[in-house]
Amino acid sequence: MALEGNLNDFSLADVFRLLSSGQKSGTLLMTRSDAEGRVCFKKGRVFFASSNYNRESLGKRLVKAGVVSDKQLRQALGLQKIQKKEKAGRRLGQILVDEGYLEGKVLESFIQDQINDTLFDLFRWEEGELSFDPSDTCEDEDIGISVSVENIIMESSRRLEMWDRIRQKIPSMETRFAMASAPGEKSIEIHLKPKEWMLLCYLHGGRTVRELTELTGYNDFETAKILYGMSAAGLIDQIGPSDASYAVE
Repeated sequence: MALEGNLNDFSLADVFRLLSSGQKSGTLLMTRSDAEGRVCFKKGRVFFASSNYNRESLGKRLVKAGVVSDKQLRQALGLQKIQKKEKAGRRLGQILVDEGYLEGKVLESFIQDQINDTLFDLFRWEEGELSFDPSDTCEDEDIGISVSVENIIMESSRRLEMWDRIRQKIPSMETRFAMASAPGEKSIEIHLKPKEWMLLCYLHGGRTVRELTELTGYNDFETAKILYGMSAAGLIDQIGPSDASYAVE
């Protein structure tokens, strides 16, 4: 099925529904002047997605997230190169599971989260060209885990609603925050998670949202969501002007 157009002609959700209902396999390429996105389908389900901010390999993302160690990754990659014929073709994720480095459910949850994170980035595009290539099957990226289009659209819609609320408080990547000098009463009941503690530790003296994303490796949505929650709890204060708008990178 040949499909070409731009986001002025089609909404991304409509394109996804079309590919899903037709149980299509292939690659949807999205391009604009400063960015590129790629979404791989198999029988109408999404099994891989990449964008400018999320181009790292699966192995590197697993290590960065602390799911496996660097040593375990190196060992799995070594096994992938020398695996015997009867095991030839095993994907990296399957090797990591077979070797006991992580559970299958953890891998599946991680892949689904990564796909949803990347697609949320793409769903925020306001302009761009679209083209679908059924001959590009992305076989090298297929590790046997996929996500339904219905779940993708629901999750992206939920995040977009939250994003609109966040942007009212945090309008740009240059919005600067610092630890509150006198935390509010609500902060007494707050129990911070590891990612929240990390952000809070970086806020001595003040940091912009952009600086925090670079320091932590979190994406803009995750960073802004944490800051939004800590601001509402009175743990941090916005300081200085924020006169630049968000740009999806």
